[in-house]
Amino acid sequence: MVRTRECLDEITDLMSSDGESKPDELLNKVADLYLMTADRQSAADQAAFGDVLARMANVVDPIARARFAERMATAETVPNSLLHQLARDEICVARPILQYAIGLREGDLVSITLEVDQDHLVATAHRHDLTCPVTDILVRRGERRVLQAIVQNVSAELSANSIAELKAVVEDHAEIESILRMRRDVPSNPIRRLKRLAASDFWQNVTQTLLMTDEGGEPHDQADTVVAETQDAEAEPDQDSMSADGDQPNAEQTVKKPRLQGAALEKHLLEVAKARDYPLVIQALSELAKLDEAMISHCLCEAHVSALMVLCKANRLSPATFTALLQLREARTNTPVTDFVGLMRRYEGMTPDTAEKIIRFSKKQGQMKGAMPIENSE
Repeated sequence: MVRTRECLDEITDLMSSDGESKPDELLNKVADLYLMTADRQSAADQAAFGDVLARMANVVDPIARARFAERMATAETVPNSLLHQLARDEICVARPILQYAIGLREGDLVSITLEVDQDHLVATAHRHDLTCPVTDILVRRGERRVLQAIVQNVSAELSANSIAELKAVVEDHAEIESILRMRRDVPSNPIRRLKRLAASDFWQNVTQTLLMTDEGGEPHDQADTVVAETQDAEAEPDQDSMSADGDQPNAEQTVKKPRLQGAALEKHLLEVAKARDYPLVIQALSELAKLDEAMISHCLCEAHVSALMVLCKANRLSPATFTALLQLREARTNTPVTDFVGLMRRYEGMTPDTAEKIIRFSKKQGQMKGAMPIENSE
């Protein structure tokens, strides 16, 4: 109650202050008051707050509304009318609501997706656990980028009608077609599968698809089968045990200082990442992930950020370590990471087993593509 009283006093000061009005600050203070007291409000109280917040949001600039929408998207209880208003606003405001607001139910999403434009449909297509009534509308109304987003969203349900419509639409878009066939809810055709295995661009498309699937779902059974068929080829000799076969270690190995392991190695990685010591980060992450430094450097600064997410999750790195690596990536590339909140949610939602499966499948992509006689695959 003390904090509530302070918030009321701050609102009063803003309303009675001389000079220019501060509508964005006033909006945030009223939002603070609402969120602090939401669990003690009646339905009428919540509706009144929703009406006031909606009217106040209409008079602030889009940047202030976007910040306000991000707060409402993560709140547990938000007036339904306010969510509908924000979801229909311009895309910078609507995106966090459409992607994350838990207050939007199936009926809300159906009514919204029937009215909004393609940018809003793309944002909705990235939402977790979409149901068939919503995805049916997305498939029916969406352009190519909407279809690609919904196919990549492995947590979204697709009806038989939507799958049939997608198959008809994506025939001219090979990359979307490859992703569609990877889904668990799409029946597999064994003859088609053999033809795809022989296609020169199949492995590149599939690996990219796996790394771009950010929602934490596992790849299709087809990927699991390929991994299982080549499991014996995956094991590599332990480089540290080579001297046990009779070979004498060289001088460099003799003077090498003891390696950090486990939690100590991750602690060291976190420290050097915060210090922006790029060479030491590459060295530590390479040792931790058992990958060469060139691959680590590629995942950290050149590949899609999902590759770094998969690498970190497969090695069970904490969110704090992943955050430090993202910040190092931003500083190194001078490119900000977009949708940081959503990326961290996907990182926490992905399981290490799923990440390890993606890593294994990516390794097979390199091994099998080099071994397969692509030219005579017909």
